[in-house]
Amino acid sequence: MRFRIGPTGHDPRQIDLLAILALLVIIVGAWRYYDDSIALPPSTTAYIVPSQHVRW
Repeated sequence: MRFRIGPTGHDPRQIDLLAILALLVIIVGAWRYYDDSIALPPSTTAYIVPSQHVRW
């Protein structure tokens, strides 16, 4: 049995396909975000050792 195009003019399979693609983009984006944020070493350039004196 074929799907019938609803009153909105969209095939339900197209909406399902778009939803799956959107979820894949979100998952891949979140994975890359968390993967990159963990892999970066902490920046130590702004750290001042307490024994050092800063003269202005």
